[in-house]
Amino acid sequence: MNNDHPSKGVLVAQLDLAPDHSPVLRIEDLHVTYPGGAWAVRGIDLDIRADEMVAIIGESGCGKTTVARSVLGMLGPRVGTSGSITVSGHRVLAHLGERDRPKASERDLRRLRGRGIGYVAQDPYSACNPLHCVRRHVEEAWRAHRMRPKRHEVYDSLERIGIANAPDAAEQYPHEWSGGMLQRATIAAANAHAPPLLVADEPTTALDSAVASTVLGNLRSSGAAVLLISHSLSLVAGHADRVAVCYAGRVVEEGATAEILDAPRHPYSAALLAATPRRGHGLPQPLPGQPPHPSEKAPGCAFASRCREATEECRNTTPQLRDGVACFHR
Repeated sequence: MNNDHPSKGVLVAQLDLAPDHSPVLRIEDLHVTYPGGAWAVRGIDLDIRADEMVAIIGESGCGKTTVARSVLGMLGPRVGTSGSITVSGHRVLAHLGERDRPKASERDLRRLRGRGIGYVAQDPYSACNPLHCVRRHVEEAWRAHRMRPKRHEVYDSLERIGIANAPDAAEQYPHEWSGGMLQRATIAAANAHAPPLLVADEPTTALDSAVASTVLGNLRSSGAAVLLISHSLSLVAGHADRVAVCYAGRVVEEGATAEILDAPRHPYSAALLAATPRRGHGLPQPLPGQPPHPSEKAPGCAFASRCREATEECRNTTPQLRDGVACFHR
């Protein structure tokens, strides 16, 4: 495959119910470029199975949100893509070369997002209409799939995610709820049709640690496969089963969360963890330097300019992900 000029992704309308199989989400060799030649994602592979939470973590601009938008089929028409994404057997993005497959309509993609994928946004307030009460927001998630829930069903869905006195609280408006409560309501809405996959893009931004933990617990208990986008290793420690550490559009380390937290193997994973405040680990250590600009196509490891262990091999040859780590020295 020539990765210098990825073609437009091919969206495929295969929206019948998929057979029960794993993984729920499969991403293969995903590449994404934005207009102007900025590489956001450079060859990511990822599988997520039912009842499993996998977190993609990394600094701002590492490509993690672009991966989430790719899974949702929400990249713009001018964005270049290649690779393959399937959700419960439905193709969101087809391999290069499958040019004969028709594009899915936006209506079909909306059906797939609801029936197969639930989405939890970063800011629950911006995701809600301030003129509608919370109950109506959750009801609309059902109605989008031609379901007419009774009010007690809406209240039950809110109570299951920890909203006390749901019949009264649900009649309030978004501005009357705290950020943590409203985020839990968006989880109830995203899970209204019990989709096999939930995509959560920084769902705990601006929440304190206790509330953030509750929100992640709500996601984790859904039973769905969960793709969690985050910037914090410590935040996902108690909830994610696996972590994919992303740097400059590539996964540089992937594995069980506990293993990466206890003994990170890639220098970037170690630096990211060292920069995170943790009890008993002293003061956080800032990571010097900046990630490369997405338009840069220099050879070698993208982290080499910030890595104390970098050698000439690191600067001239790109390490591949082997045994869960992309580093010549591990």
